[in-house]
Amino acid sequence: MLEFNATFFVAMISFIIFMIIMNAILYKPLERIEKERAELIKNENDAAKLAQQKSNSLLEQQKAKLTKAGQIAGNNYNKKISEYKDKKESVLSNAKDLAKKDLAVANAEIEGDSKTAKLLLNSEINTLASDIASKVLGYETVVEGNE
Repeated sequence: MLEFNATFFVAMISFIIFMIIMNAILYKPLERIEKERAELIKNENDAAKLAQQKSNSLLEQQKAKLTKAGQIAGNNYNKKISEYKDKKESVLSNAKDLAKKDLAVANAEIEGDSKTAKLLLNSEINTLASDIASKVLGYETVVEGNE
């Protein structure tokens, strides 16, 4: 059986003293280091979450600014296109008006030249007709006529 003598109690007391010393030297510092490390990890995790939130916020702001800038650029582009189309229409309209005026002047000149040519040809026709009739008939004749 088991005997409980002084050696047993000395071993028991020495074991308890050993456990107290081990607890003071080894376990409490390890426990403290573990708590500090857990707290550091928690703080770093919280800081990372906060940084992630800031980054998401900044990203959303940037996207909003880019969208707004894109809309402004699109509006400016459409405005410039519209201005250039209006300017083109104005230039084309002016060019058409100028071309119509030039065409009317040219038609008037052609008509005047045509009338002048007809008058000159009519006087020439009478002379030529008289010359041809004289040569065919053999004597001098005067042709009157087409005026």
